[in-house]
Amino acid sequence: MVGLQACRCASRVDLRLLPGECRPEIVYSNRRTPLKRLTLKKLSCARLSSFALITLFWSIAPAAHAADTKLTMGTGGKGGYYFKVGDLLCKSFVKDTDGYKCSARATDGARENLPKLRRGKFDIVVARSDWAQNALDGSGAFKNDGPDTSLRSLFSIHSEALTVIAREGSGIASLKDLSGKRVQLGGSASRLVRELPYEGSWDTSAFRTFRNGDLNKQRKFLCSGNIDAVVSIVGYPSGWVQKTAQTCPIKLVAVSGREIDRLIAGSRTVSKATIPANVYKGVTSPTKTFGYKATLLSSANVPEGDVYAFVKSTFENLPQLARRYPALNGLKPASMIKDGLPAPLHPGAARYYRERGWLK
Repeated sequence: MVGLQACRCASRVDLRLLPGECRPEIVYSNRRTPLKRLTLKKLSCARLSSFALITLFWSIAPAAHAADTKLTMGTGGKGGYYFKVGDLLCKSFVKDTDGYKCSARATDGARENLPKLRRGKFDIVVARSDWAQNALDGSGAFKNDGPDTSLRSLFSIHSEALTVIAREGSGIASLKDLSGKRVQLGGSASRLVRELPYEGSWDTSAFRTFRNGDLNKQRKFLCSGNIDAVVSIVGYPSGWVQKTAQTCPIKLVAVSGREIDRLIAGSRTVSKATIPANVYKGVTSPTKTFGYKATLLSSANVPEGDVYAFVKSTFENLPQLARRYPALNGLKPASMIKDGLPAPLHPGAARYYRERGWLK
């Protein structure tokens, strides 16, 4: 921004200046330069005007360019984890990086995010790792769209763990104890449970699938003794599990062992997870399990430099971000750049990871 004092040209009475000359003061600034004061001696009004216009142009030009670089992120419902995390990352990116704007859009989740990313409506999206795998393969909800070969991974964030919540007194102490019990499975959990090595030898006749919108109903069933356990895919801390633990005594059942390790080793979508102690009332020990990851994805069509800037900002501000939002606590770069990433890394992300020595 440039400011000029009025140019008072010399009169015939002022013998120090020739007619048409003046001694103005110019104050100017731009986005990177603090205000400075310059004194120009014996500069004609005409030449001064030209100088001012040139200075003004170069001062404004970077700001005009910055406004043109905007990233749009598809997240999830406005009250959910995905929107909160996406909004936080966008705001941090804009604050930390010159020349960019970023907006997090509330959406219906992966079913909306991934097709819009493919069509160029979004630059970055948040989606669970199993949904990303389906989009990459052209399977599941994306069967009619065909494989999305342009899908690229940035990094994963919090786990969405297979969480087995058993009522105290149910007799369930381990995963195998679910056999023959009255168990309610959330929709995503149902798909994952079918992949468990034990599933073939279980008595699953009392297992029932429910829609995730029915979680409150499942709490009532569990605490009243109508069912023995609920198995769901949730991020932690989960408000639903917290409320359930406050309503009736519960225990979390570990989902671990060699069979689970082999399942994880053969999958690009699931990884180990640990639910920390004291997250839920009465659960005083960490619980080992596994599950999907919430992942950030982009497209091969998004410029390398833009993705590099976004990824760099996120990782260099990760401690501050974790303090502002619990779901980002305990994240480690070594896992974020490897776990739950079915699509190839975007070149912009890979470039930053190589600079940090995290990739060869």
